[in-house]
Amino acid sequence: MPGKLLTIAEIAKQLDIPESTARFYRDRFEAFVPSVGEGRKKRYLPEAAEVLRFIAENFKRNATATEIEEALSRMFPRTVEFRDETAVTTAATQQQQVFVPSDQLHGLFTHLATAMQTMAEQKQEIAELRKRISDIEDEQACQLERSKRLDEAMAAILEVRKEIAAIREKENRPWWKRFLGK
Repeated sequence: MPGKLLTIAEIAKQLDIPESTARFYRDRFEAFVPSVGEGRKKRYLPEAAEVLRFIAENFKRNATATEIEEALSRMFPRTVEFRDETAVTTAATQQQQVFVPSDQLHGLFTHLATAMQTMAEQKQEIAELRKRISDIEDEQACQLERSKRLDEAMAAILEVRKEIAAIREKENRPWWKRFLGK
């Protein structure tokens, strides 16, 4: 089914949720649901199903809409619409249109910078976690080595105790058994 455009009803059926719920999720988190077309001809990319599945699962876990939106911004790209108008416009309108995309680009760059900052922080956190894991593994290796040495020492102590017990038993035998060598 890759590449096939889906309706909201098809996505709701895939996710086994009511269509009204899928529409609510779509409307509430519209910036993250990739779509093509407008109005009744609007269709959704297969990735939209994954976005809506993520939203549904988080609502089931009692996450707030704000928490879900923050998680979506970390995991999924935002959908940005650029409308191509073919109507004849006046010079003043054309000048105004030049500023609108730059505002949109500024917003996109701001979002991109935020995403890159988040990625850098996550990368640093991953490096710290890897170091912690390495330290824990090293500590476990040291503890395992200590444990092996303790086991060897305990085995040696037990052997010495057996020898001592055997010597004491020989000394505690009656004199005639010691004399006869029994």
